Amino acid sequence: MKNVGVIGGGLIGASWAAIFSKSGFNVLVYDSYPEVFDSFESRVQLFLEELKSIDDSINVEESLKRIKINVTIEELCSSVHYIQESAPEILSVKQELFAKLDNLASDDVVIASSSSAMPISSITQNLRGQHRCIIAHPANPPHLIPCVELCPSENTSQKTIEKTQEIFKTSGASIVNVRKEIDGFILNRLQGALLNEAMRLYSEGYANSDEIDATIRDGLGLRWAFMGPFETIDLNAPGGIKDYIARYGPMYVEMAKNQTSIPDWSENVGEKLEAERREKLSHNELVERANKRNHLLKSLRKVKIDNDEV
Repeated sequence: MKNVGVIGGGLIGASWAAIFSKSGFNVLVYDSYPEVFDSFESRVQLFLEELKSIDDSINVEESLKRIKINVTIEELCSSVHYIQESAPEILSVKQELFAKLDNLASDDVVIASSSSAMPISSITQNLRGQHRCIIAHPANPPHLIPCVELCPSENTSQKTIEKTQEIFKTSGASIVNVRKEIDGFILNRLQGALLNEAMRLYSEGYANSDEIDATIRDGLGLRWAFMGPFETIDLNAPGGIKDYIARYGPMYVEMAKNQTSIPDWSENVGEKLEAERREKLSHNELVERANKRNHLLKSLRKVKIDNDEV
């Protein structure tokens, strides 16, 4: 399976192109708006150089040669064995696109979606080829954060799951197999739980946005950079995770009783948060800060690899 297709030439699509090409795949890229390709190659080159700073064995020039951009959707479907769709997160758009891909691609081609929250069954419910469709959801930016969630539907074949796993093993991903369909999968449900509580604490006046950010940045996030919640609590009680549950479980149960209401995500709260964030970081500084984030992510990935924490 040497040829893969990427649908979408935006940031996620460019990141996928970098990941697949550095892993030895020939990559064909399609977008319905050809103007996105004006900056696509330079963006992919930047992503490949960032990856090379983590893994010096990556050959940027050779990887770029393996990418063919601005192909027709017909050429892509007739040339590849795996397709990674990264169209806008709009159900009707994805449904229409998957119907077209299902019609054009031969039956052995896997069609995966980068959707952040939509179960694959909601996208493919009326398709003949539901068996070869699956979610392959990345974190953002995909080339710097290796987690990829694979979420099949009840109609996805075992062969499709295995082919997709093989693609991402070859690409060096940290694969999370979601065992039952659920909207948001694992990553965004965990992120959503944290964001909902952050919005609740903020909107009800318990802390300002910077104080809540500091709690994660300088507190929980330091551990979470190299271990998950279950390993964290396994180490936070003398007798391990069972001891932790016995000691602190009742406390979390009591907290949960007060976390049942939907938090305030209203425009008013958004405007207040926007004002606080722009005081901390102006619009003109957003790109610079995102670049610094990516630099720190590269450094963290390198530290984790060097210490076998991957």
